[in-house]
Amino acid sequence: MVAAAKKAAASDSAAEKVCSFEILDATTLSPELQDGSFDKCFSNAAMHWILRPEEKREQFFRGVRNALKPGGVFAFEMGGMGNVAEVRTSILSVIGRRVGFEKAREADPWFFPDEVWMTKMMEETVGGFKIEKIEREYRPTKADAGGVEGWLRLMGKQFLSAIEDEREREECVKEVCAILKTVCASPGGGDWFGYVRLRALVHKI
Repeated sequence: MVAAAKKAAASDSAAEKVCSFEILDATTLSPELQDGSFDKCFSNAAMHWILRPEEKREQFFRGVRNALKPGGVFAFEMGGMGNVAEVRTSILSVIGRRVGFEKAREADPWFFPDEVWMTKMMEETVGGFKIEKIEREYRPTKADAGGVEGWLRLMGKQFLSAIEDEREREECVKEVCAILKTVCASPGGGDWFGYVRLRALVHKI
C-alpha cells in the first residue's frame, strides 16, 4: 500500500514534494508527528486490531489527538460489537475445548467496541475529542473465493496459533468450517459473514 501511494505521488510533481509515507506503530506515534499540525486522520478496518491490547488503547487515541490541529477531523471505520459473532463464537468454542477458554480468549486478536465505550474513551478518558456522528451498521459481507476456510486461515491466524500441534490445528480449522457451513452458507450462493461496522466522525476540540 505504501509502495502504491509513493508511485501515485511520484506521478504528480506537486504531490511528490509535499507527501511522505511511513510505516509506524499507531500506538506509539513519534513526537514529531504529535505536533498538532495535521488537518485529518483516518483509519479503515484496522482499529479492531490496533486496540486489542488493552494497555495500548489510551495512548493510541492520545497520539491521534496530539497529531491533529484544533478542529481537525478523525474519521474511522472498524469492527463494532457483534462483528463476525458467528465466527468468533465457533473459534472460541473449538479452540477453548482444547486449550481452555481463558487461553482461547487471550489468543483472540480482535476488539469490537460499541458506541458507548468509544464515546467515553474519546470524550472522557482521553478527552479533547468531540464525536459528531457515531453509528453501528450490520453489513453482511460475502466471502471471497477462499470462502470460510480462506478467511479463517488469514484473519483468524492468531486464534489458531493457540494450538501448537499442526495436525490438531488443522482439525480445528475443519471443525470450525463444518460449524460455520450451517450459518454462513447462503441458499443464494456463496459464504457470508455477519460484519458489524462501527463508524465515527470526530473533531479535536
